[in-house]
Amino acid sequence: THSGSHIRAADDLKRIMNTVILALVPVLIFGIFNTGYQHYAAIADVAGDSSFRQDPLGHFFTWNNFMLGLIKVLPLVIISYGVGLAIEFVFAVINKHEVEEGYLVTGMLVPLIVPIDIPYWMLAVAVAFGVIIGKEVFGGTGMNFLNPALTIRAFLFFAYPTWMSGDKVWVQGAQAMTGQPDAISGETILGMLAQNHEVAYSVSDMFWGFIPGSVGETSTFLILLGGLFLIFTKVGSWRIMVSAVLGALAMGLIFNGVVNAGWITESS
Repeated sequence: THSGSHIRAADDLKRIMNTVILALVPVLIFGIFNTGYQHYAAIADVAGDSSFRQDPLGHFFTWNNFMLGLIKVLPLVIISYGVGLAIEFVFAVINKHEVEEGYLVTGMLVPLIVPIDIPYWMLAVAVAFGVIIGKEVFGGTGMNFLNPALTIRAFLFFAYPTWMSGDKVWVQGAQAMTGQPDAISGETILGMLAQNHEVAYSVSDMFWGFIPGSVGETSTFLILLGGLFLIFTKVGSWRIMVSAVLGALAMGLIFNGVVNAGWITESS
C-alpha cells in the first residue's frame, strides 16, 4: 500500500505515531534520571553509603542525575533516529515513494530497550539490521510482520550477548568507575531470581522504577500510564495489551513447569 496502514481510521499515520511518542516521553525522561541515579548509587555502594538505596526519591530527581543521563541517553536517540531514518530515506528514493512516519516510534523505542553502555557502533549495526531485515525487505510500514524494535533487540542479544546480559551492563560505567568488576553490581530482578539471590529492591522500588535495567524498562508505573494514555486516545487496544501480558504469563508458567518437571535440565 502507498497510503497509511490505518487507512480505515479517521486519524492519519502521523497523528498515531506522534501519540505513541508522547506516551513514551515520560518513560524516556525517567530513564535519563535513572541512568544518573544508578551510576551515583553504585558509587555510593562502593563507598559504603546506603543513603541512595534507602531514600531513592530523595536522591533521584537531581541535576547531576539528569545531566549524566542526558549525556549518555541522547547519543543513543541520535544514533537510532539518524541511522534508521537514513535507511528509510534510501529505500524511499529507490522505491520512489515518500518517507513514511513508521520509524518515528521505532526510533524512540530502540534507546529505551538497550543497556546504557551499549557501544555506539554496535547500536548502529543493529538498527541497520532491524530496519532492513525487519521492515524494508517486506515493503515498509504496514507490510512487515516483524517488529523492527524487537528485531533490533533480538539481533543485539544473539550477536553480542555479553553486552546484553549479566549484572554489569545495566549501570553506566559499572566496571570502569572502580577498575574492580565485582565491586559494583547492577543485577536485574530476573538476574537475582535466576541465581537464587535475594532481591535487593522493595516492591515500591520495582513499581516506580528505582532499579537497574534498560533505559526505559524499569518504571512499571510510567509504562502502565503510557498504556492507559494510548487506550484513552484510542490509539492502542486494551485487548491486545491484555492478551500480550496473559500470553507472556502463560508461556512463562509453561516453561517454568517444564523445567520444574525435569523435562529440561541445565546440562541439556
